[in-house]
Amino acid sequence: MHFYRQKKRCVGLLRFIAGACVCTGSGAAWASPVDLSNALPNFFGVGVGSTTEYAGGKERIVGVVPGMRYVTSGGHLFEWYGTYAQYNFGSLTGFQWGPALALRLGRRNVDDPVVSQVHDVSTTLEGGGFVGYEYSHVGNVPYRLRGEVTVVTNAGQVYTGARVSLNTSAWFPLHARVFVGGGLGATWVSGGFNQTYYGVTPDDAQKSGLPVFTPGGGLNQITGWLAGIYQFSTSWYAGAMVYYQRLAGDAADSPIVVQRGTRNQLTYGVGIAYAFR
Repeated sequence: MHFYRQKKRCVGLLRFIAGACVCTGSGAAWASPVDLSNALPNFFGVGVGSTTEYAGGKERIVGVVPGMRYVTSGGHLFEWYGTYAQYNFGSLTGFQWGPALALRLGRRNVDDPVVSQVHDVSTTLEGGGFVGYEYSHVGNVPYRLRGEVTVVTNAGQVYTGARVSLNTSAWFPLHARVFVGGGLGATWVSGGFNQTYYGVTPDDAQKSGLPVFTPGGGLNQITGWLAGIYQFSTSWYAGAMVYYQRLAGDAADSPIVVQRGTRNQLTYGVGIAYAFR
């Protein structure tokens, strides 16, 4: 499915819903101090959204992505969002760390007649780990803050080098059943990554008419998002989100982006989640 080519965007909808489930806890009104560190429900959800066919493109697609959050009996946290999963060996709040896996799907059979002549990119499995910190405010108006750094690589199967992402998020209640969240992020990549996903080889240039382009590494993108969540029953939540990406550095200068697409990428969607103990 084309939709899964950009898992970092639409699967983010599930992260937003999960964050809201954490904030709402049992759904009780927050008229008295609330300790969110003891209010982490298990969670399963589905998001539906629209995004571009590939990073830097203009053509849009629609798709569905699942996700879940599960706290084990030993107090560890497993999170799975579409093509990304991580396991936290640290605390539910405070310092967090563990392994991370991502399925990065390839680029092939795209609708753009010119980009379709550029080399195909195969699907690959990325592995690595993350470290982060989550703060849970205890008080009459609870909120949660989270920061995380993730490093993954595919050990040269499709691209060489690695990808490093920094993401931050914050959730606040507007009402006992209404929550809003937002976040900022950035991603740095190796030259091998950019050459695979944004480069134009001499053979590509001959077939597509685009100029030869050999990008280096560095800042790849900056991101920002806003989301809202409504709890409509004890265990059920609905949400909506808007996610913005701006390609940067050599990725933004690629002819694939400059001549055939846009460096500004917008994703939006809605989702539903069930929280359980």
